[in-house]
Amino acid sequence: MTVIGQRRLTLVAVLGMAWWFFGNLYEAVVFSPNWVQDSPAQFTRLHEFFATTGPTLYFVPVAQLAILLIWVLWWRNRDDELKRDYRRAGVLSVANVALSAYVIAVLVRRMFGEDYLSADLTATAWQWNALNVVRMVLTAVTGYYLFSAFRKLDRRAG
Repeated sequence: MTVIGQRRLTLVAVLGMAWWFFGNLYEAVVFSPNWVQDSPAQFTRLHEFFATTGPTLYFVPVAQLAILLIWVLWWRNRDDELKRDYRRAGVLSVANVALSAYVIAVLVRRMFGEDYLSADLTATAWQWNALNVVRMVLTAVTGYYLFSAFRKLDRRAG
């Protein structure tokens, strides 16, 4: 892979991680504070609001592409100077994927599933909030290591 090609793919991965981070930040600031107060009423309102689509269709394609690029860059990289940055970004992205799988499979299903009113929505919303902060930290640090690799590549190409 050429330096310019690797630099471009790294930049796309950085932008994908930024997309994911700011999407999670938006949910944390706009949606989730409403979830922890009067949770059944708020989740009923959200169920009615997200009748056709939801945030998943916004996040999933870009986040998956960014993660795939991270893993490809990690796997295809032969440069010792970049290896550490890609490895750290790759490991952190694996942790983020595992955490996100739990959040989506367990918490989001509990909050937005068919029997959501039978769940303890307030406790679930607080758990989602706490784990979302962890996901944002993982995403930001992953982006940091990717950007570090990008800067090294940019210095070489420029």
